[in-house]
Amino acid sequence: MTEFDKITPETYEKMNEEFVEEGTMVRIAVPTQENLDKWKEWVDPDMHKRTTEPRDMVKDMWDAIGGRPND
Repeated sequence: MTEFDKITPETYEKMNEEFVEEGTMVRIAVPTQENLDKWKEWVDPDMHKRTTEPRDMVKDMWDAIGGRPND
């Protein structure tokens, strides 16, 4: 069992209790076990798609100063 698998609704409840004890003004909505299981199994179908085209930043810098030497 990994740390990822140990996340339960009780984990969130304990975190909220710690926030109260420390006086932190943050509270976390406690999800149901069903919601946690759904989240753990979800896979983003677009995870490995590029959102932007890659740029050659070194080339862009050379172009900005007039090109590479000895060209």
